[in-house]
Amino acid sequence: MAKRKDGKPTTKKVTAAERQYRINRLFNLIRNGGTKQDCIRFGVQQWGISESTVETLMIEVRRQLRTDFELERSQFAAELMQQCASIQMEARRTGNLNAALGAVNTLARLAQVLS
Repeated sequence: MAKRKDGKPTTKKVTAAERQYRINRLFNLIRNGGTKQDCIRFGVQQWGISESTVETLMIEVRRQLRTDFELERSQFAAELMQQCASIQMEARRTGNLNAALGAVNTLARLAQVLS
């Protein structure tokens, strides 16, 4: 392996499958509430890659996030309504009636029953 001119250690190239795996892991981290800094920290610690390499992967992650949210309004409303219904059912099951009522109210607003 050739030495880098800047003195930094050389790293081996990852396969396309490994790159996609990393993108998917970062995507899931973001979807579960992770921040950009969480992604950078994760990539540096787990894969031993530089912050700039994580930033490069994040470009693809952001593209995937945009694609996920490029839904038609009616489809997006239907998905939100399904999530509210699931939350309401879980809240009732666990006896959290305030959360259940909140979910019902949100569902009614999405369905434009209430304003």
